[in-house]
Amino acid sequence: MSLKRTLALSAVSLMLCTEVSMASSLLLPNPGQLAGDWQLYTEGDGTAPCRLQLQAPETKLGGDIECAARLIGERPSGWLVTPDTLAFVGNGGTTLVHFNRAAPNVYKWRTHDNKQLVLERITKA
Repeated sequence: MSLKRTLALSAVSLMLCTEVSMASSLLLPNPGQLAGDWQLYTEGDGTAPCRLQLQAPETKLGGDIECAARLIGERPSGWLVTPDTLAFVGNGGTTLVHFNRAAPNVYKWRTHDNKQLVLERITKA
């Protein structure tokens, strides 16, 4: 096999592997995977977190909604997922905030006054 042919085949293989890797990193989690108990708090604040429930399959938000409203500035009623964020939505379906995925089961959003809010899954011990 010629050197050019070998290089071409290697390049095609590398491109295919890269595409598969990139596609798998953008897999959209389904609501059932994220449903459960979560806490929302201001990083480094020390105050008690808001306890929330992400409900599926209807993607409604339960728990201490008023506490969450105080932190984000608007009252959320539901949630949705995108490949890299978890968003809270209002009654009209308008997206209020997009929490960026920081780690498995941890999402973060920076407020207009530069406070870091953390949405973290509560794991059962």
